[in-house]
Amino acid sequence: MFILEVDTVGQYLVDQDVIASESDVQVRQLLGGVSNRVLLVVFSGDREPWVLKQAREQLAVEQPWFCSVTRVLREMDVLQISNRMLADKANALPCQSVVPEILFEDRENFVYAMTAMQGNAREWKQDLLAGELDAEIFKSVGWLLGTLHSGSWEDSEIAEQVGDQGFFEELRVDPYYRQIARVHPALQPAIDGLVSDLRGHRQCLVHGDFSPKNMLVDDTDVTRLMLLDFEVGHFGDPAFDLGFFLTHLVIKSIRDSSLAVQYAKMVQVFIEEYQRVLLPRVGAAVVAEIERRGCTNLGACLVARVDGKSPVEYLSDPAHQESVRLLGKRLLLDGVERVENVWDPATV
Repeated sequence: MFILEVDTVGQYLVDQDVIASESDVQVRQLLGGVSNRVLLVVFSGDREPWVLKQAREQLAVEQPWFCSVTRVLREMDVLQISNRMLADKANALPCQSVVPEILFEDRENFVYAMTAMQGNAREWKQDLLAGELDAEIFKSVGWLLGTLHSGSWEDSEIAEQVGDQGFFEELRVDPYYRQIARVHPALQPAIDGLVSDLRGHRQCLVHGDFSPKNMLVDDTDVTRLMLLDFEVGHFGDPAFDLGFFLTHLVIKSIRDSSLAVQYAKMVQVFIEEYQRVLLPRVGAAVVAEIERRGCTNLGACLVARVDGKSPVEYLSDPAHQESVRLLGKRLLLDGVERVENVWDPATV
């Protein structure tokens, strides 16, 4: 497999007949998280830039963590499915919500290129860490997740195409859920039940990495939101996406308690829009059940972001870590019915 680096991309694109000369492009490394090489390719002339992506076999974390690079093929499939579902719907809210388009594929080397977000694009995560909580964006994120879930609900073709959950097991279930059971043996029965529950609810397309770090925001002209990183995507339990996403918000509210009330309000904006979109497709009982199971997944994910293989990097205070750990255990073991109860003093 040809390994992409900043200084090899030019020749690679020449060999792929994308450009005539290495001098036709400028390349720089982008922040690609722990699992991928991600490079921005800027072409000479008027051609739109590319984001070039190649999966790493060994993820860039302290503990040993491997996953087959063939997951990039799954990512391409999920990205194409998501694009189809969002076609003609991107402007449904004031904050336009989109996913990248695939521009180039090299399946032999597990590489693809996608559209780059133009303008003043930045990770939504950075806005949140700076204390900037925009209700319009939270609502749009709820709409986006609801659209992906409702648009794929019980779709047999999508289930057949991305039904295998092997990458989800390698990238989420084992390093997050099973790892915390190894660290905290008392959680083993609850984790076993949760994993069984996930396997028993194969209902829709699940993004698997639905988090603020995978959302780019651009407000140069109108506010636009772009969702990234689909390699954990599969046909499965929507409650995982819900719990995984909420984890990031709860941790940030614990990191800066002065924002806890505001986060609680913004989470309600998100969940109400998510459920508004999902409700006509699945009915009230299923919506309520997803919320309940989402809170259980939230509990497991909270513990995992402290004691799993990929601990959150911005939570360095041991007291904050313990608060996250205790809340996570309580949600996992005792459960709550509603997201709004996560911030209830009785549960914290």
